[in-house]
Parts: sequence; C-alpha cells; structure tokens
Amino acid sequence: MPKRAAIVGIGQTRCSYESEGFNHKELMYLAAKEALSDAGISRDDITSAFTTSLDFAEGRSLSNQYVLDSIGGVMKPCDLRLGEDGIFGILAGYQEALSKPAQIVVVASVQMASDMHNGSSAALFLTHLESNYVRPVCSQAPSLAAVEYCLAAMEAKCYMERSGVTEEDIARVSVKNRRNALKNPLAANQQAVTLKDVMSSMLLSSPIRSLMAARLCDGACAIVVASGEIAADLTDKPVWISGIGSCSDVWYPAKNDLSKAGATHIAASRAYAMAGIRKPAEEIDVAEVCDRYSFDELQNCEALGLCDEGDGGRMVKECISEINGCLPVNPSGGLLGHGNPLGTAGLMRVAEAALQLRGDAGGHQVAGAEVAVAQGCQWPFRSAGVVVLSRW
Repeated sequence: MPKRAAIVGIGQTRCSYESEGFNHKELMYLAAKEALSDAGISRDDITSAFTTSLDFAEGRSLSNQYVLDSIGGVMKPCDLRLGEDGIFGILAGYQEALSKPAQIVVVASVQMASDMHNGSSAALFLTHLESNYVRPVCSQAPSLAAVEYCLAAMEAKCYMERSGVTEEDIARVSVKNRRNALKNPLAANQQAVTLKDVMSSMLLSSPIRSLMAARLCDGACAIVVASGEIAADLTDKPVWISGIGSCSDVWYPAKNDLSKAGATHIAASRAYAMAGIRKPAEEIDVAEVCDRYSFDELQNCEALGLCDEGDGGRMVKECISEINGCLPVNPSGGLLGHGNPLGTAGLMRVAEAALQLRGDAGGHQVAGAEVAVAQGCQWPFRSAGVVVLSRW
C-alpha cells in the first residue's frame, strides 16, 4: 500500500489590516496553539517543524527563523525554514511526513503587513527585478507603490486580450469574493460591494482598480501533517493529501507569456497526475486559489483546468464559481475578501480547503465537498504550488 499523509490539525488567526497588539512570535504562537489543540497533541509530540515567510517583505534574511520556537520546533530533528509562499511548506511537510512512520510535522507561516514601513516593501521588490531591462523600465513608474500595479496591469491586459474577458468579468470576481468573506469570521473587516462600486473605484493602473486588488494584512496559519500510519488515530476527520506539485518558472516580462499562469499549469498537472485526477472540472468539488488581483482567479482557474482555456470569465458570469455553484471557487473570500497576508496566503488556501472537506467551514461551507484543490504562488515571480486534498 502506498504511503500517505494527512492534515490532522488546523489553526488560523483572524486576518487584520492593522496590528492588534501582537508581534510576529505571538501571532504565530496563537495559530500553532490552535492547530496543536485541533490535532489533540502537545509540543512534545512534534517530530519536525517548517516555517515559511517572504524575506523581502520582512526586510531581513531568514526572517522565519525567529518564530520557530513559537510552533514548538526548537531542538527538533528537522527545523527547516523556507523563504517562499506558505503552500511550499505543505509540499515540504508532506515529504517529511512520509520519511518514516509516526511522523508529526507542523507547517506554519506568519506575515505582518502592519510592520512594513510605507514604500519599504516596494523598494525591496524593485531590487529583486532583473537589472538590465525590467528594473529600469519599472523604475519609470510614478511611484514605488505603482510598480506592482503596473506589472499586474500588464498581465491583466495580456490575459484579457487572449481570453476575451472584460473588465466587468474581472470586477465580478471581487464582488463574489468580498460577499463570501462576510460569512467568514476570520476575514478582515469587509463590506459587500456591487459591480458599480468596483467599476467606479480608484484606477490604480488600467484595468486594475482599487477594489480589484487584495489589501495587505496581518495573519498567521499553522497546519499539522501526520503520516498515514497515525493520522486516523489522531482525528476522525483526516484530510488526505492526494497530490502535490510545484513549479518555479523564469520570470522575465519581455519573454514570458503574461496571459497565462504557466507555473500553476505545470504544478497542477503534476499534482493531478499524483492524485489520479483526469478531469479536474468534473472531479474537484471546491477550489481555493490565489486572487491577489481579481483577474488572477480567472487566470488560475484556467491553469488549474477548472474550466477550458478562455472560459474563466464564463465561470463567474454564469455563477459556476459561487458557493452554491457547480464548482465553488474561494468560498472563504479568497485574498480579496480574506485579506492578503503575503507569504502566508498559500498556506491559508490549504487550510480553508481542508476545512471544507472536514465540514468545518461554517457559514461558507460548500455542501458535500469531498475533493478540493488549493493553489498558492509567489507573485509575480512565476513560482506556484498546487495541493489536492480528499476526504478518503
């Protein structure tokens, strides 16, 4: 029988747009404590621990090493740290859980946008860009903050031209996800918006408007992964990791096909092959995907095979991706509604997908969900991870 691993504990803090008095270590501790309690274990039961975060957002190298003790990972056999989106922590944790029987691995991530000084993350972001072409071009933006919006707008326009998606289609994603977030108590403070609200919101860089962009927030997430030999002993609702895939593509706007999420497509094909999924749109019941900008959800749905190429707009226009639709996408509210804790975002997508399969998603629960897909990416650097989860 092939080796398996399952998610047996989940912990998330409430996302917030402003610091609520907690520092990095405290916020991570709150999420880890909830995850361990959910799994019915203590710190002594942990065999390995992984932390993830984005160094350029923190403004310091190996930033996640400072919170390892918050999840009980000190002096453990494996205390690895990943400078990536949180979903890559799940990929590493899964492999660690399979390494030998009775493994219990904690994967956790924290990011606090409220600690960032105005413009500091944008300045660091600019230094990460290719120096001969991309950086000089992006330096011509009106401000450092505008660099990201300009890059996102380039992708959005390329995607719209290829797929025929309209600005209204993109705006509908924001309306849907912000409405979904009203049912999620962990989401940052949200208000319902109309299509008119989104289309009349401030233009950041055409066609990107302010209500089409996820707002940065504080948040932490921890997930306990256990080897198949002991998962069923820890919980009566294990969520099995059926497939994983990742891809880190070259990011060079002058040559990349910005109209497609190529890295996500490759990562998904690997995860689906592992999970034995041949027709994603028919076999997957719910999806949690990156929607840092509202067009990203449509582009990622196409890359994940949840619809045909060019049909992303139809998914939202025909309500296919609504909570009560044929294939709900981001019932948690996604990043648009939930808030965007940067490097923790992908791990939260996995957590929300797992809660759906356990039937513990509360007001945003999708009825009868048995197979889910979660996707995270380190935008705009063309790296993506995909995780397929199942109840059985």
